[in-house]
Amino acid sequence: MSVLAIDTSSRSRVVCVVASAVGELLDAEVIRDAPVAASLPRLLGRLLAAVDTAVVVVTGPGTYTGVRAGMAGALGVAHARNLPLHGVGSLEVVASGDPDAGAGDWVVADAGRGALYVARVGDAAHPSRIPETGFDAGGARVLSTDRIGIAGFALLDPAGALARAVPLALSRPALDRTGLTAVYVD
Repeated sequence: MSVLAIDTSSRSRVVCVVASAVGELLDAEVIRDAPVAASLPRLLGRLLAAVDTAVVVVTGPGTYTGVRAGMAGALGVAHARNLPLHGVGSLEVVASGDPDAGAGDWVVADAGRGALYVARVGDAAHPSRIPETGFDAGGARVLSTDRIGIAGFALLDPAGALARAVPLALSRPALDRTGLTAVYVD
């Protein structure tokens, strides 16, 4: 049993993984600093043969074009293969990336234009967008799969984090393919 997971929400990378339903990373590729339009089709072409259970897509928050491209690619694969499509949030992926993360730790992602998406690990499904200069971790750990200009943050492997988020996504009902909605945070 294998699941394809797609994350195109970041400003700096495209991540596609094949994972087991329990979050074991089976295969992955991360492409940095290349357009989604050029990266995603190549990654899907390489990884699709191993997928037989479901498709997981990161629903945001993230870049407008990136989130939509990932959702379109995931929807196309799920439809063509008649597989269920599940969603997971960007910061939920980060929270899944460190098995030792505590509910009070912070998960952050680059929101562009000097801003961050932030949430506590225990509330990663409900991020806020704040100016980077306004972020204060208050001594708590800060986890991210992006390189963030915050002293002391822990950089997590984006492929490993995405694979470990697969069980969370599969624990939720499949997305209604006719009403997919990206998440944008003010």
